[in-house]
Amino acid sequence: MLLLLLVLATAVSLLPGVTAQFERTLDITECPVKFYGTNYTTLFVNITNGRAALCFKAPYVDGEPNDCLIINRTEADRGTTRVNTNSVTGSSNGFLNNLPTLTGTSTCFVRVIVRNNGNSNLFGDQQAVRFNLDESANPGERAFTLLNGVEMDSFNLTGSTPVFGDLSGCRYEEVFYSPNTTTCDSQGNFIHCNATAHLHAVPQINDYCVQGAICTVTGSTIIDYSDNSTSVDDRCAYTLFSNSSVHVVGVFKERRRKDVMFLDRVVMELLDYDYVIQLGPGVKVLVNNTYVNISSVFEEHEGLDLHQDQTGVTVTIYQSDYNITVFFNGDTAQILLTHPWMLAGSTETEKNITENFDGLCVNSSVALSVMKSNNFSSAGCEMQYSEPADESINCTTVTEHCQVLNGPDFTDCHTVIDPKPYIAACNYTLCHYPHVDGLRCEFLEAYAHACSLKQDHMLDDWRTDANCPAPQAFCNDTHCVDHEFCADGINGQINCFCRAIFASDYRSNDTLGDPAVCMDNTGSITLVGCLLEEKGFNYIDLHLNDDSCRGYRDMDHMVTFNFSDSNACGTVVTANDSVVLYKNTVTGLNTSEIVANFDKFHVNFSCYHNQPDVQSMSVRMKDNSVFQQVVSESWNYTLKMTAYKDAKHTQPVTLDREIQLNQRVWVELMTEGLDGNLVYLVTNSCWATNSSLPNEGLRYDLISDGCPSPVEPSVNVMYNGAAVSNSFSFNMFHFTGGSYEVYLHCKVQLCPNQSGDCQPSCGGAGRRRRRRAARSEYVDESPALISLSWSN
Repeated sequence: MLLLLLVLATAVSLLPGVTAQFERTLDITECPVKFYGTNYTTLFVNITNGRAALCFKAPYVDGEPNDCLIINRTEADRGTTRVNTNSVTGSSNGFLNNLPTLTGTSTCFVRVIVRNNGNSNLFGDQQAVRFNLDESANPGERAFTLLNGVEMDSFNLTGSTPVFGDLSGCRYEEVFYSPNTTTCDSQGNFIHCNATAHLHAVPQINDYCVQGAICTVTGSTIIDYSDNSTSVDDRCAYTLFSNSSVHVVGVFKERRRKDVMFLDRVVMELLDYDYVIQLGPGVKVLVNNTYVNISSVFEEHEGLDLHQDQTGVTVTIYQSDYNITVFFNGDTAQILLTHPWMLAGSTETEKNITENFDGLCVNSSVALSVMKSNNFSSAGCEMQYSEPADESINCTTVTEHCQVLNGPDFTDCHTVIDPKPYIAACNYTLCHYPHVDGLRCEFLEAYAHACSLKQDHMLDDWRTDANCPAPQAFCNDTHCVDHEFCADGINGQINCFCRAIFASDYRSNDTLGDPAVCMDNTGSITLVGCLLEEKGFNYIDLHLNDDSCRGYRDMDHMVTFNFSDSNACGTVVTANDSVVLYKNTVTGLNTSEIVANFDKFHVNFSCYHNQPDVQSMSVRMKDNSVFQQVVSESWNYTLKMTAYKDAKHTQPVTLDREIQLNQRVWVELMTEGLDGNLVYLVTNSCWATNSSLPNEGLRYDLISDGCPSPVEPSVNVMYNGAAVSNSFSFNMFHFTGGSYEVYLHCKVQLCPNQSGDCQPSCGGAGRRRRRRAARSEYVDESPALISLSWSN
């Protein structure tokens, strides 16, 4: 695009009655100007009596047909010109911000300085101009363009703020056409000027203009080239248009209801170019499974044109004997076919279409099964569903609304597009589907756009009467996965909603995700991202009890929260006789209430482990009594450890009888050969291991420093340090994780009873102070170790 930059100033005023002149001819071959569709390589600059004229055909002469840019009342008397071949981006000069229809980058610009300051650039086929005025410029200055001597566009120059103008367009046989124009000229030529001002013209044939046939796919309805229609009731893909070079396929899916389908995306297979182009979901474009920047696509192919604007995406394929244009806005697809034998008034057109092309756009009466595209259909897509009618829908009101297409706002289109199939599609969908997702205006918009494709006439007034917004491509910046669709959320933003079939199980169970997954000491819960968005929640605002533990959203938009033994995330652990319970909560910013309105979120989930069932598990003693001869300094005595089933020590545990887990067992440590008047027996520690060696394997303390271990609350110690024998009791247990052998080890010492300080004090911190003092009085410096074992 060539950019023409003009800077106007009034630093020196002209004296009254003085006429100043400035003439200059500039060779702009290095940076040609495309003025309303015609390229020029020479610029004639003329300043006479305060009027600056920049012309392209010849120097300006008042009243002569010329292509010019005129600036009145400049009070200018001189100027300078130059060509700059430096690359200039539109954004760096404010062009893209002020003229959103521009694309690409300018590689040069022509600068015209009128009086003492000023500039022009070319972006592909597009042309733009910028006017810069000094603060001292005359506020009444006005600029306008002339096309063959006829005024085209006008610009009010009111101050120092730059003024931008788009001079883009196409010209065919000296007739100007605005961008986005498809029409027939007075000579019967077919004219197409696309959005970036690129001209495609087909010369007249037999004095008739080549007219296009329109196929519209909106909602679940396909309106073919003959204005007949059919509806799709499943989630498969179907061929819309096909020949040896081009295949166009429509893929249908459900949205909020399982029994109403919508066009989800359009796939084009271009066999001559080895391209597969996917339009949608929304207005996204994929080429060979890769998302693309459409401004740079197909530049090397003259026969392809891909364009995107605020209304949608358009792909045009120019063949030697026909053209096909596919438009898609995220909801509606329209396929325009033009061919030399498609002549105005020809009775052979329908026959020729049928003989040369295939697909539901050609003949909608063909069985859908014949036109199914297996390459783009998912498994099981043929299954159909039924749902109860939506009682909130008033079909009478719907009919009145759809009949607007028969009204005066659309009269200009009735001669070129039959409104009846569009009215039928409108009634069929809106009588079965709630009036959301922009559907209320979709069918009216589809008819108006079809009309604009058939003739160079845009209908605009109908939107005001129908209370419909200007056309706008939907979900351009929102990426939804396959089980989602794009729609307006309750928060006023574009969100991804769950498709009805995918979400049906969750909704029937009134859940937002899958059950918690529990393994060992970890737990996780997975919530469905689109269900969260339907409730108005953003997953990034949710967390566990510890607000640093946030959810992770995967590629399928499933959001997982988890905790583990290394990162508890605020997990609360409780236990009773049957289970150990791990409980956490997915919560939002406000959890004062349980689940609910849009600013509160509270989902509890938990994992549990069963406590051992003492009725169904048992152990068997491997030793019911052990003896050990101990020699300690001057003492020579026998130490015996025996297990009993009663507190009175009258029922020894026998080797042939099982003991239930959690059953109470008493263990007596008894000596022979000691004088009770001199020493007492102190059990310093007892512990269990899963190894016969006392210091290897797993360890579980029962007695520590002569007192019950805090890790095992069932332990009770009796007569410790009060006689030559003592005992303790505990509830029977075994190690988890497959360790079935249990060895009980006890370490004992002798304490002289004259000290009066042999009994451990098990009262917290004082216990440790007294035991350290007592040990200094022990005469036994070689404690005895004795072991007992059992298994399950």
